[in-house]
Amino acid sequence: MPTLGQLIDRNANRFGDHDAYVELDRRRSWRDLGKRTDVLAHALQGLNVRKGDRVGVILPDCIEMVETIGACAKTGAIRVGLNYRLAPREIGALIDDAGIDVLFVQAVMVDIAKEALNASKRQPILIGIGSDHGFDLDYEALLSAEMGSGTFDQTPHDQLMICYTTGSTGLPKGAIYPHQMMMESMAAIALAEGATPDDVWLHAMPASGIPIMHLLRNMFHGSKCAIIGEWDAEIALKLIEREQATICVLVPTMLNGLLTSGQITRYNCSSIRQLGYGSAPIPPATVREALKAFGCEFLQMFGTTELMGMGMMLTATDHERALKDGHDCLESAGKPLFFVDVRVVDDAGQELPRGEAGELLIRSPFVIPGYWNQAVEYSETVRDGWLHTGDIALIDAEGYVHLKDRAKFRIKSGGYNVFPVEVENCLAEHDAVDEVSVFGLPDPKWGDRIHAVVTLHADQTTSGPDLREYCRGKIANFKIPKRIEIWETLPKGPTGKIQKREIIDICGSSDNRELTGHT
Repeated sequence: MPTLGQLIDRNANRFGDHDAYVELDRRRSWRDLGKRTDVLAHALQGLNVRKGDRVGVILPDCIEMVETIGACAKTGAIRVGLNYRLAPREIGALIDDAGIDVLFVQAVMVDIAKEALNASKRQPILIGIGSDHGFDLDYEALLSAEMGSGTFDQTPHDQLMICYTTGSTGLPKGAIYPHQMMMESMAAIALAEGATPDDVWLHAMPASGIPIMHLLRNMFHGSKCAIIGEWDAEIALKLIEREQATICVLVPTMLNGLLTSGQITRYNCSSIRQLGYGSAPIPPATVREALKAFGCEFLQMFGTTELMGMGMMLTATDHERALKDGHDCLESAGKPLFFVDVRVVDDAGQELPRGEAGELLIRSPFVIPGYWNQAVEYSETVRDGWLHTGDIALIDAEGYVHLKDRAKFRIKSGGYNVFPVEVENCLAEHDAVDEVSVFGLPDPKWGDRIHAVVTLHADQTTSGPDLREYCRGKIANFKIPKRIEIWETLPKGPTGKIQKREIIDICGSSDNRELTGHT
């Protein structure tokens, strides 16, 4: 299996002037990508970057995101994506944790980078991208300089990047991705998706973390990838029409944004043959609406940073079956991919029979080999070859894996176990409800009392009591939230996941709730 750098060079030789990456107002051919990553790699060597050194990026999704990881791959440096949506102090902690030596920064993010470095103990070499960044080293100036003559030492077993988890359970952990494992994982997923050389990829998900695999998926066939950048539903639709995009992977909030944008009928989206979605649960009612709107294949994807991509899939056939006969597979995460084993265990680690809920364990050849600087945490997460996901799930009689919830968000109310996703799916079917988060709050009588926060579609109105009444008869009475609040927006993380912990913190304090004006 080639390294990423070798794959870029192969495509430069094979596909030359064919488009590799495009944005709304820029294009980069495979030949140009090969040359620019060569020059940039030599520039990094000139800055004394050697194999194993860490190179950070604070960038939006853009062509430079690909060029920087390609240059790192060629030098043997380890690319570290830093999510600019984190607080500067958090970014500074990651700079220290990774031991970053060189940092690429997009001009519009200079202030974020400076604040992060003020909170960091390190002073990496800074390279600015774009105009008016104020750094001594300029990205395009480095690319315009005479190319060095050093050689590149790449092997498939080198570490390609450190991919930080989203940190929903604490300080993000740096997952280690070697070249060979990542390349083989992407190839296996492309095979499972049925990707072809004729496909044109539309990239939408923030590539500072694991979604960079979507940004690089076109590498195997030398096909084209159109990059949206900061999420914008209309830009996405423009690129679909102009570039004749065929495959796109979205998070639920993006898919919902397209459906509610009122723009779909203004653009020709007939080229799209496959839409994938994942990263967070999505109500079956939304899936059905999306299927009607786009009329293409739909795939649901389940994966984690530690899996280096995907582990389970709900196929196009599954979606068709659900629409045809109402099968409940849309409420599942699908079935394990051909290279994945799953099992469900109880608190003692004993495997449970089908139909019983417990912690989901996954075994795959692409489970990461370790966390950066966190050997103890890794040994607790991966045991005897099995990844302990922290997800509560059950496997039904047909082998579909139903995710009930994160273990830490399971609600115990009045002696009953309640999984928030069950209640969320019920509320999401209400015509007025846009997004929903359900959780438990401490209660002296019930142990946990069930609480919900929702947002509404534009021009829709309802009330908490009306929504509670709507739930009656659809779910058990003990699962109906004691209180339902209506908010204007829900906080989200970098991949579009609703930040349940942040909502719980707000709702858990009556003082905060009064100050925020939520009703």
